[in-house]
Amino acid sequence: MKMLTIKTTTARAGRPGPRSGRGGPAGILLVVLAVSVALATLAWGQDADLDPLAFTQPDPSAPVVPILVQDRATGTEQAADARALLAGSREPYLSSATVAALFQGTRFWDGRLGVLDFKAGDKTFRFTNLTRLVSGPGGETLLPVPVLLMEDDLWLPLVAVTDVLGPQLGIPVQWDPDRRHLVLGVQEHNVTRIRIEVLGRTTVVHVGCTEPLGYRASGTPDGNIELKIYGGLLASGVASRVSPRGLLRRVSGLQRSGYALLELKTDQLVGHYRTYTADEGREIVVVLEEEQVTTMPEPVPRGKVDVNIQAGPVDMTHDLQVGTVVIDPGHGGHDMGAVGPDGIMEKDVNLAVARELRSYLQHQSDLKVVLTRDKDEFIELDDRAEKANTAGGNLFISLHCNSWFNSSAHGLETYFLSPARSDWARSVAAAENGSGQSGELDVPDDVDFIVWELVQNRFISSSSHLAEVIQGRVGDALGLEDRGVHQAGFRVLVGAYMPAVLVEMGFVSNPQEEKKLGSSSYQRRLAQAIGDAVMAYRDEMESLQSAGGDRGAGHGR
Repeated sequence: MKMLTIKTTTARAGRPGPRSGRGGPAGILLVVLAVSVALATLAWGQDADLDPLAFTQPDPSAPVVPILVQDRATGTEQAADARALLAGSREPYLSSATVAALFQGTRFWDGRLGVLDFKAGDKTFRFTNLTRLVSGPGGETLLPVPVLLMEDDLWLPLVAVTDVLGPQLGIPVQWDPDRRHLVLGVQEHNVTRIRIEVLGRTTVVHVGCTEPLGYRASGTPDGNIELKIYGGLLASGVASRVSPRGLLRRVSGLQRSGYALLELKTDQLVGHYRTYTADEGREIVVVLEEEQVTTMPEPVPRGKVDVNIQAGPVDMTHDLQVGTVVIDPGHGGHDMGAVGPDGIMEKDVNLAVARELRSYLQHQSDLKVVLTRDKDEFIELDDRAEKANTAGGNLFISLHCNSWFNSSAHGLETYFLSPARSDWARSVAAAENGSGQSGELDVPDDVDFIVWELVQNRFISSSSHLAEVIQGRVGDALGLEDRGVHQAGFRVLVGAYMPAVLVEMGFVSNPQEEKKLGSSSYQRRLAQAIGDAVMAYRDEMESLQSAGGDRGAGHGR
């Protein structure tokens, strides 16, 4: 049923109101109740057995249904409890305390009259228990279902949030019932400018952001460069307004879920490029370098000549040779990590997969593999990174299992070190960082984190690329739900002087995934998929080095 907007007329001052028994406040309330009953009866059908007051009967046994609330204005996400409180209805209800937190409002409750005045900003709304009438700055609105008093709080139907509070407060609100996802506000753009600088034979592309963002740059076969900015939101026209300059021909931009994608169309003379960050991570810099041709093919009077030209620019940001891989089985000893409903412990799954991964890499490649722990023991997070550095590691992969209060959550996630871009990433990082003796969160000191974030900036492109390769290959090989690549401040990654990622292999809180993660055969398949991804990444790095060497030597026949 659609909501009805009721226009009311207020008697002028000094003139008496109607003298009938229905003219006072109590009479008005009776009229509203009568209209509500009539409309509800029409909406629910002409069933003779239907209780005409059933639409006001709450269901105290209604279970809590968690929903995800995303505030686009602040970039935060939080879980909230909803309940289908109305008997015979599926409409979700939120407590007035939850609604007040969402809109930063205040509540004034009159228990004698059952009236709640809700104030947000300079606007006030009035809700009355067991009625559907809501009064606000825009007049009176009749909801499809009533507000209900339950557990010492007035619960509001979600439609009051989406169709009354949001519009009248000027805040866009969207509700996805299938995903149980409530979105408030409009996202603020954080990729706001692109500036081009020409310096001799090089062209420098400066991508300005309002906050530090992780990124990954990669060459494409058609000679362009793709810049993926994690958590990036492109401002309108920021890419299309860029004019051709130097070695840059065009910039195009696409907004994807979770990241912004910039494609740099480069001149055919571009042979190499480098990336780094400036302005404390708020500027991503791509340096396009013209090919330096030191030797030319000798003239050939007849016949054909083969010229070896690498397709696409080569990323020369890092000279990365992968010879030693450090595998870090998360948690251990008294630190059990997450525990599934059937008792499967994260620390045991992490160690089992790490051992299988070491065995697989040793048999399938010439890589040296080091484990930060090879038994059920507790190792401090700092010591894990230090062991990786001491072993001369070239890659650092920390293995973990995920957990969430909603047992339906499932799938694969891969993280690299960078400030968390969402409350979900922060919550996962907090859970994995909390491994100290006292159970308190082991959060990096601000200065310590900044220093090592700057060190990781040297490897941020390699780390994000490694995360992409693992996420894609493992998900495809095992048919796992792709929950994406994320950035977060994992303490175990702080201090690793090499590309470093953390893999959340599945949810032990999900009964189906817990059963698989506890299976030795599935652990072996998981290890093999991760191992194949590591070897694919190693081979890609070697091919880039080979291409860079060929370009440095010039063109040859």
